[in-house]
Amino acid sequence: MTYNEAQERVLTGKSKDAQPVWYFVFITAYRDGLIPDRLQGVVKKERTLIHIAVMAPEKLEHNMEFVNAADMARALKDSGRIALYGIHFDTDKDTLRADSNAMLDEIGRLLTSDPQARLHVVGHTDGQGTPDHNLDLSRRRAATVVRALTSHYNIAPARLDSFGCGPYAPVASNANEDGRAKNRRVELVKW
Repeated sequence: MTYNEAQERVLTGKSKDAQPVWYFVFITAYRDGLIPDRLQGVVKKERTLIHIAVMAPEKLEHNMEFVNAADMARALKDSGRIALYGIHFDTDKDTLRADSNAMLDEIGRLLTSDPQARLHVVGHTDGQGTPDHNLDLSRRRAATVVRALTSHYNIAPARLDSFGCGPYAPVASNANEDGRAKNRRVELVKW
């Protein structure tokens, strides 16, 4: 479709908050020409279409930590593993923080919905500190997640095991905080 075949308008804006939300509104109406295959039966000539996109960077970043049970199941089926960033510990400890509960609830929901599922819970750390310390920390953290799942969600202990990789399987550079944050994770891996 060319611009001659449609009447289009684009509106943009942002909120006045300290952390702004961006808005993008695209309005179009087909006048003549071909309607794309994916829109056949939905779009008719002279019918107005409106697409609205809302981007809230801080909210998006926070939501990236949350993965629901259905998405976990899909990832485990497709690739056999999933990295989770919504499980948080006190600094340099294996103590779960309260903001981990939503993610633990979803893992519990996943395991309850599939009683045959068996998972390795794998802890990962960033590269700061000594490798031996980080390896031990990752093992303790993975074991803490397994204990939480077996005690609070009644998951049979035989369905889970824990393993720690420490800093030995990074997914990003440890040279900056963004990379280190990506390396600090818990993964679920199918048996």
